[in-house]
Amino acid sequence: MSTIRTNPQVDNDALREMLFAGELVVYTDIPAVAELVAHAQHELKSLFRPHDPQQAHAHFSPSQLAEMLSSWKPRFMRLEKSLRLAKEVLEQIGFNPSTTHYDLLKPRTSYPVGHLTTGIAYAFPWHRDTWYAAARQQINLWFPVWEVRADNAMGFDPAGFGQKVPNNSSGFDYYRRNDERRSLAKVVGKDARSQPGAIDWQVPHEDILLISPGQILLFSADQLHRSIPNTSGLSRYSIDYRIVDVTDIEADRGAPALDVACTGTAIRDFKRVSDDGPMPENCVRILEPDGPPADVTLTFTPGG
Repeated sequence: MSTIRTNPQVDNDALREMLFAGELVVYTDIPAVAELVAHAQHELKSLFRPHDPQQAHAHFSPSQLAEMLSSWKPRFMRLEKSLRLAKEVLEQIGFNPSTTHYDLLKPRTSYPVGHLTTGIAYAFPWHRDTWYAAARQQINLWFPVWEVRADNAMGFDPAGFGQKVPNNSSGFDYYRRNDERRSLAKVVGKDARSQPGAIDWQVPHEDILLISPGQILLFSADQLHRSIPNTSGLSRYSIDYRIVDVTDIEADRGAPALDVACTGTAIRDFKRVSDDGPMPENCVRILEPDGPPADVTLTFTPGG
């Protein structure tokens, strides 16, 4: 089971242990989050001008949106301001910049049912990020850019944490996904990529957290969650990114990850917060002792 905590007054080691145990944590008072929200709103308004970004689906076809987002998202991820604010969020929460590694901000878009819901705007079913080759030490950070509603937000299955859930993660390989990302803008109709998800899983109770812009949600990569089918009539925008503390890898601390069957690892995508240094090779080898196969794309390169 999962519990939800707001602004816990604990040190960072205790915070990570809470998240690894399945708790959801919301911070409402991190100044850099509010700055990131304003930054993202400005960027999206510029992208869709003169239209309201929350009504973008009414003005652009699915293929047009896919093309626009495929160029905008990588640019946003690389902006100096995006990178600076992402690091400031982590430091203001209390993560150690010398041991914490982060990946790039990932803008997410959820368009109303019947519009663009594949490829670059994929609507995720029930899944864990660990089924997508995330380390069990990974912590996710997520926040909305505009207000979210119960009919366009994200849902969690609190009873699914720490349980084995039937899934198809055995068909997912992280290195193959890095190759597939190069043609993501072309995925407008049927999405033929391997997308790990729960199989015949009945959720007795779904938690829907409606946090406001300027607030941020933290949760383990092993949490079972989904994108709620968007029936709101509004385009929903959010941003997430992930962190891993190398001391957790070295000490074998992390979430349970009892039902993971994918191959590859996303850990090489992470850079040290203090100086953008790479993930230490000894940590990579802990997660992938035999090393990767030959001639594979090891890391995710936005727009590459």
